[in-house]
Amino acid sequence: MDTKQKLKMRGKFNIAVLDENDNLKYEKEVTNTIMNAGLAEVSGLILNDIGGNAFDYLALGTGTTAPTATQTTLVAEKYRSAGTGSQTTTTVSNDTAQLTTSIAMTASDDLTEVGILNSSSTGDLLARTTYSAVTVADGDTVNLGYSVAFS
Repeated sequence: MDTKQKLKMRGKFNIAVLDENDNLKYEKEVTNTIMNAGLAEVSGLILNDIGGNAFDYLALGTGTTAPTATQTTLVAEKYRSAGTGSQTTTTVSNDTAQLTTSIAMTASDDLTEVGILNSSSTGDLLARTTYSAVTVADGDTVNLGYSVAFS
């Protein structure tokens, strides 16, 4: 009997930009790169003797450097916000973690990167991705969601 199993983490970000009147300006779902530092933190969270910090913060930036597993921060972070976590079912009960937040834009920017971290400042980067520039204006709101499925 083969008892070996491979654990996979597959994550994706959902981004929606609303103007000051709550009209949808942009919406996109993008897959991400899971970072080495994020994997190390997740493995520590499983163990009581090691522990760690939960990934409860979503961040936006203007960096355009392609994601690589060795990155530990966003390239040019502009905004970071604590999210609200939940679990949902993709394949088996509660196998997917979700984090959502809304960020009020305070300036005009061309946003190009998003990530999930485990601290309100600095911290470990679980995942990051880049996307085509999305222009936001002061007064816009960006609704972010991140989900990671374990299988």
